[in-house]
Amino acid sequence: MPFFVDSHEAVLGRRGQVHEFPQRDTPYVEDLGRRARVFTVEAFVLGGDYMQTRNRLLQAIEQPGPGALVHPYMGEVRASLVDCKLREATAEGGMARITMQFVEAGTARFPTASVSTSAAVTASADFAAQAVQSNFERRYAVAGKPAFVAEASGNVFTSALGGMQGALSKVRGAADQVAKLQRMVDSYKRDLTTLIYVPASAAQALVGSIRQLVRSVATAPRDALSLARALYRFGSLLPPVAPNTTSRRAQAVAQAEMVRLVRVVAAAEGARAATGVVWESYQDAVTARNDLVDTLDEVMLSADLADEVYQALHALRTAVVRDVAARGADLARLVTWTPQGTVPSLALAQQLYANALREPELLQRNGVRHPLFVAGGVPLEVLADG
Repeated sequence: MPFFVDSHEAVLGRRGQVHEFPQRDTPYVEDLGRRARVFTVEAFVLGGDYMQTRNRLLQAIEQPGPGALVHPYMGEVRASLVDCKLREATAEGGMARITMQFVEAGTARFPTASVSTSAAVTASADFAAQAVQSNFERRYAVAGKPAFVAEASGNVFTSALGGMQGALSKVRGAADQVAKLQRMVDSYKRDLTTLIYVPASAAQALVGSIRQLVRSVATAPRDALSLARALYRFGSLLPPVAPNTTSRRAQAVAQAEMVRLVRVVAAAEGARAATGVVWESYQDAVTARNDLVDTLDEVMLSADLADEVYQALHALRTAVVRDVAARGADLARLVTWTPQGTVPSLALAQQLYANALREPELLQRNGVRHPLFVAGGVPLEVLADG
């Protein structure tokens, strides 16, 4: 709605809070940011039909919400009208003066809350490990049983330690960690004859060893996850125990509880490690998620699983699924692509990604034997939007 402008004023500057202190002559002014700009416009309309123009202007003024103020000196400003005065006088027939005060208008932006899925996984992993450890300490019992029961449990215990050593030995540049774990394992083996009879001590030894194993390479989350994965299927090669006597039942329970403890703590540490992995593709994230979920599902389907352990594992499972869904939503998808002819991998990386520096990724993902000869006609896995 057009109008004439006689003059204008603007209030500008910054907001400041003045702090004055006793026995101090100069105050301190705290800067609180730029202040809202206030524009006061002295406008008028005139002419033989000024009343119609005035009414249309007043109608526009009373519309809700901010609007575009075409300021004759400041340009177009998005502003809200906060005050308006109309003045008409007989001496100024055919004219109406309108004083309008505008404040620049912004958007109503507020902080948004979001759930840290990684933190939820970490908390759930700790809770699940604690739950299965407590369950182990209640159910595991070899004291007072025949010697072969404790001996069999000791064999399962050393088998778990051996699996940890074997997994860590495959990690490059982990010589110091291998040596440290070896010292821990040797200490446990020396005390095995007494350790195996005390449920709390046996549990703490296994849990501590697994955590030491995985967290020893915490700065390399992929290696940590790989170490945890090595224990997901622990116990699958152990011979089953037929519970046909009281002693054999005790042996079967002890073996099952130890296997369960190792698997769940490994899955919990794997879930924790996975939160630090930067996935290259959605399929990589889903594969890691499925490994974790399958391990947890297998344990959760145990007929003799305590309710509190089941609930803790279910919470961890849910947290893992949500974390991968949240962090993997925007990841590139893998697709199959077949080169028409045999070309060097550098040329192929440049062709696919417009970046020859991504050649190692291409070689590693597809196991190319020789970088100078990527065979034509052989399907390759590549990132769809890489």
